[in-house]
Amino acid sequence: MNMNNINPLTELEHRYKSLVDIFDVAPDVKAFHKTRQDDGSPHIELNRNRFDYVITERGQEWDRQRGLSADDILYLLLKTVTGRVASHYELKNRVPGIDGRSVWFPLQENLMSGLRPEWGLKLREEHRLILLRSPFKNA
Repeated sequence: MNMNNINPLTELEHRYKSLVDIFDVAPDVKAFHKTRQDDGSPHIELNRNRFDYVITERGQEWDRQRGLSADDILYLLLKTVTGRVASHYELKNRVPGIDGRSVWFPLQENLMSGLRPEWGLKLREEHRLILLRSPFKNA
């Protein structure tokens, strides 16, 4: 089959799976959904050769980001996966009195940088903005 004949959504799914396979997380965390699940997990829709990132739960649409590129979708999906990996690591290695985000955020940024350096930088900026609103709370 000629690669040019592959549906863009299927091609995106293949790209995602090639990136996510390195992570040791539950299969449901790695899932790539093309239809609504109504359980809070995202699904991806193709709309005029651009993608929509959609989250539905209990029959309601909670979030829809429209007109995204394939790279935007990969970033969002892998941010979720690396967030799960980093938060799980922090939980297993929790230090009383230390804000868990001080462990979680740098680890997640490193994981994203390992996938694509620009993703690590983008996530670092997102974390910086979060910390401006809600600084670390260490005892």
